Formats: sequence, structure tokens, C-alpha cells
Amino acid sequence: MKREVTELRPTQFAVGMREVAKKVEKIGSMKDKQIEEFLEAHPVPVVISPHKHFYMIDHHHLVRAAWESGIKKVLTKLQADLSHLTNEEYWKVMLQSHWAYLYDQLGNGPHQPLKLPEDIRCLADDPFRSVSWAVRDLGGFDKTTMAFSEFKWAEYFRTKITIEIGDKGFKNAVDQAMKLCKSHEAAHLPGFKK
Repeated sequence: MKREVTELRPTQFAVGMREVAKKVEKIGSMKDKQIEEFLEAHPVPVVISPHKHFYMIDHHHLVRAAWESGIKKVLTKLQADLSHLTNEEYWKVMLQSHWAYLYDQLGNGPHQPLKLPEDIRCLADDPFRSVSWAVRDLGGFDKTTMAFSEFKWAEYFRTKITIEIGDKGFKNAVDQAMKLCKSHEAAHLPGFKK
């Protein structure tokens, strides 16, 4: 079922805006039919809350890129209807299922779920999340099905490097991160490559 982009509630505080920008660029290069096919191939998994809100549990970057591209609705796929639970039970299930990431763009948390942004427009930029996306894209680590794997890499990089402002600063941070992802210290992270 298609839903308004701004109706979908995030289950995380931040995204990597460089990844969003890349997706906006990709969408902008497509014809209308291609965009429709692309969005249909990537339905947004949602969970219904006790207040009948639709919380997205993945594809935050895609939904933000859709909004920035002027797309009003995206296809959703119901993962679970938890509307029968109390609010406390709901968030317990969400956390146990790894469907919410309650750390912010500075790595602070976990925060209370009630502090999550109301919609996709309110997500903050986590530059370290962008670094982890770029490193994975360059083959620094493997994509995994483990929940929040790129956030885990972002937290690792956050403790090791500084990102200077601008494209050059970002590239330098990615170069440093590419070396760090081969480190023995990173061996515990999801998708680590020997």
C-alpha cells in the first residue's frame, strides 16, 4: 500500500546526508516510469504502533531522498501490526526485534523513543554514517543482514577519525576509514573482511 512520505515515522534519529544526496541524484536521473519501478522494487517495511502510526524500520535514506525529490508517496510493506500492545510493550518489541536505533547523530544515547523525529524531514545528519556508507560502497566491509551494521561502523569511525568540512575533508575521512576497517580492532564489526 502506498503511504504519504511524511506519514511514515522514523525509528532512528539520523541518516547520512551524503548517501541521501546520492539517492536524490539517482532518482533525478530517472524517468517517471523508472522511478515508479525503482520504488516498487524497494517497499518500505513498516510496523503499526498502538497509536496507529506507521513506523518505518528500514529505508530511511530512500524515503528522505524521495521526499527531497518531490515524491509524495512510497510503497510500504507491513512487517507487523503491534497496535494491540501498550506503548511500553510496543517499544520493548521494537528494540528486541532490532527495529529501532535510539542513538543520535553524535553517537549519544540510547534516547527515549518518544524523542524520535516525527517524520523523515526532521532526521539529523550523521557524517560518520555517511563515511560508513562510502566505505562499504568501496568494499571496505561487506553488506550484512545484521541490524544497524552501518551505524555500528559509524560509531567505530567516530572514535578514531575527525571529518573536516567539505568534500576534501570527507574524502580524507573515508581514506582513513578504509585503512581502519582492516584493523584488528574492527574484527568484531558486522561485515568485517580479513
